[in-house]
Amino acid sequence: MKGLKTLLTLRGTYIGIIAAVMFQLIFFSVWLTAYKGVQDRMDNMSIGIVNEDQSGKMNIAEELERQLPFQVKQYHSFEKASDKMNNREIEMVIQIPSDFTTTLQSGERPSIHYWINQANATFSKTMMEQVANQVNNEVNEKVFSVQTTAGATIFEQKLQQLPLEQPIAQALGEEVQTALKSLHPEPVEGIIKKTNAVSEFSANLVPLMVIISSFVGAMVMVMQVNEAAETIQSAYSKWSLFLGRQLINAGMAFLLPFLTIGLMKLFDITSQEPIWIIYLFQGSLFLSFLMFAQVFVLLFGNYGMVFNILALSLQLVTSGVLVSRELLANGYHTLASFLPATYGADGYYSIVFGGNSAMLTHDIAYLWLVTGVTFILGIVAVAVRRDKMKVKSSQNTASMNI
Repeated sequence: MKGLKTLLTLRGTYIGIIAAVMFQLIFFSVWLTAYKGVQDRMDNMSIGIVNEDQSGKMNIAEELERQLPFQVKQYHSFEKASDKMNNREIEMVIQIPSDFTTTLQSGERPSIHYWINQANATFSKTMMEQVANQVNNEVNEKVFSVQTTAGATIFEQKLQQLPLEQPIAQALGEEVQTALKSLHPEPVEGIIKKTNAVSEFSANLVPLMVIISSFVGAMVMVMQVNEAAETIQSAYSKWSLFLGRQLINAGMAFLLPFLTIGLMKLFDITSQEPIWIIYLFQGSLFLSFLMFAQVFVLLFGNYGMVFNILALSLQLVTSGVLVSRELLANGYHTLASFLPATYGADGYYSIVFGGNSAMLTHDIAYLWLVTGVTFILGIVAVAVRRDKMKVKSSQNTASMNI
């Protein structure tokens, strides 16, 4: 009991209890509010249609544009639509081949291609596959209905031109209807093509895993370095300690990528990007996480952990790893642009899945912008804090004068 009483007098005990409570409160509050009403925001997602069949006899593209519950954009070339998809501006491309109508008229089975970018949120990829199957079923129903109606009309016109008695003509008509019903119920083949796909399922987890491990690692590291700095703050000026922290941050930020790249190689996570760009990206990501987490600790000490728990939850929700950012509530969607995990997720999608190497330089630039802004905020936080070394020096001077 004495040990319990002693523990209850220590600040660290209450910090640990607060952390356990805040993890529950924050994660429940953030995740459930961010993902509430996701189904109602499906119209925020975009799908591209490339209609290469210019015969004009089947208005499939126009009907899809009217019926799909998404933002549908038509493109004149597949290359342009593919570029937009690789830039993650659209979720899927529906391609109607140029020989669609002629193949259908020849009695053969035409196809429609559904291109889905795998360098995307898990929820979005799964949903797009379901949409592709649903769209193809609806196209089949329409085409089958058109085929049976047109066939029945043609046969009826031919029968009326023949000198047949009414009972015979009616019997033949019924046989024709039976024959039409024997047509292929799915005259159009839907082909789902997954772009930027990887063979290993575990590769899908890399963006989420790197974000969690990097930010939690940065958060814990910043807290422990802060505790270490507090033990010696009376011996060194606050600016000397701040400079020392930044040197440790920079050193760790550009040592850690060696471990990250090594683990990716060990677990056969391949990439088309050169090693140096992966190194630079991971270093930039971890440094931005360190600077971001550091601000709250510099402002509030160990109680800044509460804000970092909130930051962790917000970044996991808004990064676009689990659910596409377009499906989030407006406030969360806007907030995503200011958080480093957003660019970390985008970058690792490019590294692991490929698709658009130019986006990596864009993501690195934004990570350095976050780093710069949070570094300046860190300087402001240190500037407003008392310098414990000067306080102790003043106390010593006063005691000597007495």
